[in-house]
Amino acid sequence: MQYVLYLSTVVFLVFQAIYTILPLFISKVKKLDSTLTEKSFSVLVPAYNEELTIKNCLDAMDGLNYGNHEIIIVNDGSRDRTFEKLQELLELRVNYRKPNQRLKYKRVRGFYQSSLYPHIYVLDKLNGGKADSLNAGIDFASAEIVITLDADSMLETNSLKYVNQYFHDPKVIALGGTVKIVQGAVKKDGVIKETFTGQGIVKSQMISYIHSFYVRKLTQSAFNSIVVISGAFGAFYKELMYEVEGFRSTVGEDIDITLKIHKYIKANKLKKRLVYAPEAVCFTECPEDMKNFYKQRIRWQKAFVDCIMIYWSKLSKSFGLGISVFFAIDGFILGTLTAFTTIFHLIDAVFSGTNLITAMLLFIITMLINAVQIGVSFHLCRKYGSHFSAWDYAKMFVFSQAELFTYRLVLLYINIVGTFKYFDNDNGWGFVERKGVASISQNVAAGSR
Repeated sequence: MQYVLYLSTVVFLVFQAIYTILPLFISKVKKLDSTLTEKSFSVLVPAYNEELTIKNCLDAMDGLNYGNHEIIIVNDGSRDRTFEKLQELLELRVNYRKPNQRLKYKRVRGFYQSSLYPHIYVLDKLNGGKADSLNAGIDFASAEIVITLDADSMLETNSLKYVNQYFHDPKVIALGGTVKIVQGAVKKDGVIKETFTGQGIVKSQMISYIHSFYVRKLTQSAFNSIVVISGAFGAFYKELMYEVEGFRSTVGEDIDITLKIHKYIKANKLKKRLVYAPEAVCFTECPEDMKNFYKQRIRWQKAFVDCIMIYWSKLSKSFGLGISVFFAIDGFILGTLTAFTTIFHLIDAVFSGTNLITAMLLFIITMLINAVQIGVSFHLCRKYGSHFSAWDYAKMFVFSQAELFTYRLVLLYINIVGTFKYFDNDNGWGFVERKGVASISQNVAAGSR
């Protein structure tokens, strides 16, 4: 077991060195080019019991600086007043658009168009889950490119402009944008300001998102090895989605569709890329209490294990070297297996005392790496246009070190529990309660006009 610890430590250090150094050299901010022809976008918003947040989403859509797009809200048999709320906000009338009938999904009860905003549509269907809703939206979409967005996500005003800019590269076949926490976004002097505020669990997620996107996704994008395009904000050519047979009904449709696209590229020997677009930003509401945080992260871990079970035996044959390395080693071995070994070594060090010095040394190394990598992520966050104050960055840095003793340990526990809970076969929406703070979303919608 001791040799396993040493080997995993070496592998861990190699990956952390890559994540720390490479982003500093590859990070280049794209200047917005408004002269480019606008490709057509269909923004798909699956909604299940989202009556509290759907207005926020629509308010943000109203501030988008992009002409050639439509918005399709997919009401997945909501049991609350989501559809009635959409009717009130949009004044819906029946639209007779026909689907392409190239994907499978639950029966559609009606397709409607807003009388107030002609580019906004509502697809009302029987409940089938998020993947089922996205497949229905794709089949009804009229645009060349589909953008998937969570109902609690709110796009920044120029986000679609940046997505369009990336898709003018013929090698780009799909992309993911930057997702930020809406609880930390306020409008000040007409500009979106991000503040390090809220409960500890919200602050922890703010730091986690900054690190995950500006460090991890930026690095993976360089190797064409993005493991997951976030369901909160992703963009794909519609024809590609037909070719890979759409989203699979699973607890983690976003990681699954990302791997299916990688597999499709390898099988067809295409010189295409999945990229990360850091300049394209959306804000999403994160869980504000441990109950909902636990539910969300358990679902994420179950999604990852599900894809491990399906794709593990096909890694070397169906995927390129990059995705195999980041998915299998960085994701599974370092992200899941080491959760079990870390707990074991912590218990062993505490009760036996024989490995206490080794455990302390490894923890100090972990703290130093964490400190450097967090510093890099904050540098990139500022480079790509965030407006945290210097004092906020200082507070975030201190908090990021302290949370090694708190929320990071909670995540270790969740990874272990989520791995076991994968086998309970619950593949539903994994619904997380939303607060739906309207004032924040209005700020985001208007903040960068």
